[in-house]
Amino acid sequence: MGDRLSRKFLQQDTYSYTWSREKGDGDYARREDLVKIDKSEGYEVLHFVEFFMKRHDLKTSADVRRIEDALHGKSLEAVALRQILLVEVESMLGM
Repeated sequence: MGDRLSRKFLQQDTYSYTWSREKGDGDYARREDLVKIDKSEGYEVLHFVEFFMKRHDLKTSADVRRIEDALHGKSLEAVALRQILLVEVESMLGM
Protein backbone atom coordinates (compact mmCIF):
# COMPACT_ATOMS: atom_id res chain seq x y z
CA MET A 1 0.00 0.00 0.00
CA GLY A 2 1.43 3.37 -0.98
CA ASP A 3 1.58 6.54 1.08
CA ARG A 4 -1.64 7.84 -0.41
CA LEU A 5 -4.94 6.03 -0.03
CA SER A 6 -7.62 6.05 -2.68
CA ARG A 7 -11.34 5.47 -2.38
CA LYS A 8 -10.92 1.82 -3.38
CA PHE A 9 -9.51 1.11 0.10
CA LEU A 10 -12.70 2.22 1.86
CA GLN A 11 -15.64 -0.12 2.48
CA GLN A 12 -18.05 1.57 0.10
CA ASP A 13 -20.35 -1.44 0.20
CA THR A 14 -20.70 -0.94 3.98
CA TYR A 15 -20.57 2.86 4.36
CA SER A 16 -22.18 5.40 2.07
CA TYR A 17 -19.87 8.21 0.95
CA THR A 18 -20.22 11.22 -1.28
CA TRP A 19 -17.17 12.14 -3.31
CA SER A 20 -17.99 15.69 -4.35
CA ARG A 21 -17.08 18.61 -2.18
CA GLU A 22 -19.59 21.16 -1.01
CA LYS A 23 -19.56 24.42 -2.94
CA GLY A 24 -16.44 26.31 -1.92
CA ASP A 25 -15.07 23.33 0.01
CA GLY A 26 -11.55 22.97 -1.36
CA ASP A 27 -9.08 20.24 -0.45
CA TYR A 28 -9.06 21.01 3.28
CA ALA A 29 -8.98 24.72 2.56
CA ARG A 30 -11.71 25.52 5.04
CA ARG A 31 -10.86 25.68 8.73
CA GLU A 32 -13.94 23.61 9.54
CA ASP A 33 -12.48 20.66 7.59
CA LEU A 34 -9.41 20.83 9.80
CA VAL A 35 -11.52 20.75 12.97
CA LYS A 36 -14.47 18.53 12.04
CA ILE A 37 -14.95 15.41 9.96
CA ASP A 38 -18.06 14.80 7.93
CA LYS A 39 -18.05 11.00 7.97
CA SER A 40 -20.34 10.89 4.93
CA GLU A 41 -17.71 12.60 2.76
CA GLY A 42 -15.26 10.02 1.51
CA TYR A 43 -12.35 12.40 1.01
CA GLU A 44 -12.57 13.54 4.65
CA VAL A 45 -12.61 9.94 5.87
CA LEU A 46 -9.61 9.15 3.63
CA HIS A 47 -7.71 12.11 5.05
CA PHE A 48 -8.41 11.00 8.63
CA VAL A 49 -7.42 7.38 7.91
CA GLU A 50 -4.19 8.46 6.18
CA PHE A 51 -3.26 10.72 9.09
CA PHE A 52 -4.04 8.00 11.63
CA MET A 53 -2.01 5.40 9.74
CA LYS A 54 1.01 7.67 9.47
CA ARG A 55 0.75 8.62 13.14
CA HIS A 56 0.83 4.95 14.19
CA ASP A 57 2.99 3.55 11.36
CA LEU A 58 0.19 1.31 10.08
CA LYS A 59 0.46 -0.12 6.59
CA THR A 60 -2.18 -2.71 5.66
CA SER A 61 -5.65 -2.62 4.16
CA ALA A 62 -6.81 -4.45 7.31
CA ASP A 63 -5.63 -1.40 9.28
CA VAL A 64 -7.69 0.85 6.99
CA ARG A 65 -10.81 -1.26 7.69
CA ARG A 66 -10.22 -1.24 11.46
CA ILE A 67 -9.82 2.55 11.53
CA GLU A 68 -12.82 3.08 9.26
CA ASP A 69 -15.01 0.74 11.34
CA ALA A 70 -13.98 2.49 14.56
CA LEU A 71 -14.65 5.91 13.03
CA HIS A 72 -18.17 4.79 12.08
CA GLY A 73 -18.79 3.00 15.38
CA LYS A 74 -22.07 3.54 17.20
CA SER A 75 -20.33 5.24 20.14
CA LEU A 76 -18.89 7.90 17.78
CA GLU A 77 -22.03 8.38 15.74
CA ALA A 78 -22.63 11.95 16.96
CA VAL A 79 -18.95 12.94 17.23
CA ALA A 80 -17.51 15.16 14.49
CA LEU A 81 -14.56 16.91 16.13
CA ARG A 82 -11.34 15.56 14.64
CA GLN A 83 -9.35 15.69 17.90
CA ILE A 84 -12.00 13.76 19.85
CA LEU A 85 -12.32 11.22 17.04
CA LEU A 86 -8.56 10.75 17.01
CA VAL A 87 -8.39 10.08 20.77
CA GLU A 88 -11.45 7.80 20.73
CA VAL A 89 -10.32 5.74 17.73
CA GLU A 90 -6.89 5.36 19.32
CA SER A 91 -8.56 4.11 22.48
CA MET A 92 -10.85 1.73 20.58
CA LEU A 93 -7.88 0.25 18.73
CA GLY A 94 -5.69 0.03 21.83
CA MET A 95 -3.13 2.63 20.81
